[in-house]
Amino acid sequence: MNGASAEIPYSPRVQWYVVFLLTVASTLSFIDRQILNVMIGPIKRDLGNLSDTEISLIIGLAFSLVYTLATVPLARAADHSNRRNLIAAGIFTWSLMTALAGKADNFRNLFLARMGVGIGEATLGPASVSMLADYFDARRLPLAFGIMGAAPFLGTGLASIVGGPLVDWLEVQPNFVLPVFGELYSWQMVLVAVGLPGILLAAVMFTIAEPKRRGLVSEHATGFAVREIWAFVKTRGRYLTFHFVAYLCLAIQGWAFMTWVVEFFVRKHDWSRTDIGLTYGIVALVAGIVGSVFAGYYAGRLIARGGADAPMRVTLWGVLVLGPVAVALPLFDSGLVAAVLLVPITFTMAMPPGLSNAALGAIAPNQMRGQMIALYLICVNFLAYLLAPLIVGLMNDYVFGREDAIDLSLSSLAVVNYAVAGVCLALSLKPLREAVARLAREFDRQITIREKGHGQIAG
Repeated sequence: MNGASAEIPYSPRVQWYVVFLLTVASTLSFIDRQILNVMIGPIKRDLGNLSDTEISLIIGLAFSLVYTLATVPLARAADHSNRRNLIAAGIFTWSLMTALAGKADNFRNLFLARMGVGIGEATLGPASVSMLADYFDARRLPLAFGIMGAAPFLGTGLASIVGGPLVDWLEVQPNFVLPVFGELYSWQMVLVAVGLPGILLAAVMFTIAEPKRRGLVSEHATGFAVREIWAFVKTRGRYLTFHFVAYLCLAIQGWAFMTWVVEFFVRKHDWSRTDIGLTYGIVALVAGIVGSVFAGYYAGRLIARGGADAPMRVTLWGVLVLGPVAVALPLFDSGLVAAVLLVPITFTMAMPPGLSNAALGAIAPNQMRGQMIALYLICVNFLAYLLAPLIVGLMNDYVFGREDAIDLSLSSLAVVNYAVAGVCLALSLKPLREAVARLAREFDRQITIREKGHGQIAG
């Protein structure tokens, strides 16, 4: 039998409490990561009239460079050490660095603070995916990932709902003066306010237990060597290539949209940051959560019926709806129409993240899962975090030569990304089914070998 289907020793109450805490942690990470997006205008002004390209480097490169460099060693640690402790340490680190970013008074210092945020957040992805795979069976795991996959939209929604109005309010107030931090601009005060609560959450993480690893074999009790991981990747190369290219396109377009959506409404439709913050925040919270949970639930039902390719199939269905709407939204003259279209875009954009984790977890042995997620983060998230804000900034500055061309930048980028993603997702379905079946056969063979060995010893 497949190790993923072995008996789960945890009660539903414990399982969903773990999901809740990991979702809160992931949500907080996205608030800290995305809060700059609602403050682009004030930051550019207060740091010396930065260009769109420069603010893109702070949002993208500063975070993604260190995030990527730290991911591999932290993923290897997640595959053989205490994952709960790693997550708690990561939460503490990124929260502290977000608060310290409130002291940044120039491009360099804010860039360095964002690098610190990346170090802390690199712990969460590999360790949380590995933990959930040991808390849940294969049928319920997609729903768990779907709930946690709503975190980007929870974080973005809360950052927009709180950040936009808060910045607008702080902009008309005298600058605050805090001990240690000194006098703070509006956006600096917001960074301090959203960073400090994470330190408390880091302590709360110790209320959950490190789960027992399931599906282990004796020769890999301490994890897989790098050469074994590379050999595994090569044998699943066709599927992983389609998966990574598809998700790279989805991630670039998704992060580009979430980075620039507030500025789009401010620049093109003359909305205030409060108006678009509240509007997009509510849409992200409702449609984002519903879309992610629905995708995980529905994929889980398909898997229970024998549909091993369900994660990629459900993602493909979502992209077929998402692509045309994402191309059209920036081109409408009416801000109201654009705001209404945020609902289907956010719903379908929320579907892929949790499904990606479910698919990668379904094809990888237990003590390789963290490193598989790390490989994904390096190949996909690094480029997405780097390129998504930067491409739009470069197009605004150097292709169209004006800030209000943000509509053309977002729409043309969507055409390319969703076309490529749709083709790759369609091509990934058969290789995914083959990869899942292969892992099941390999695990069963290893169990048979171990049982024969024990029988010989007993004889």
